[in-house]
Amino acid sequence: MAKSSDYRKAYNAAKHELAELLSQQEAMTKRIVTVRESIQTLASLCESEGITFVPSAEATHLLITVTLADEIRVILRAVSPAPLRPAQVKSHLARLGHDLSKYQNPQATIQMVLKRMAESGEVEEIISNDGKKAYRVAPTNYRDAVLAAAEKIRK
Repeated sequence: MAKSSDYRKAYNAAKHELAELLSQQEAMTKRIVTVRESIQTLASLCESEGITFVPSAEATHLLITVTLADEIRVILRAVSPAPLRPAQVKSHLARLGHDLSKYQNPQATIQMVLKRMAESGEVEEIISNDGKKAYRVAPTNYRDAVLAAAEKIRK
């Protein structure tokens, strides 16, 4: 009987630790976006003043390796629970240092990514008072997410 009690205590402690780590991860995501935007702003200021600096290898690595969709996810998580309009997402992407000129129509590309995320249930589409669409991260229901993942595994 003592073993089952010990297992339950260990399980509850691990469950609590996971919840705490997820909360810390959310806070770190928000902070990383803020720091990346600051780095880009400061780099622009240095360039405009002719000040030499060594570009951030970490920020550059993220710009090169992270997909547009993943960057949009990170931005939406960083401002969560507030919704953003596609133009605001575009502005955040630019502040992170993304060169959106490589897209023929960056605004349409961003809107398509957001639309697909909404269709998958990853984000919520909200219609504001002025009739414009905005998006925010869908509330996470971990129980439903686990059940959906288990169903995919069974298939």
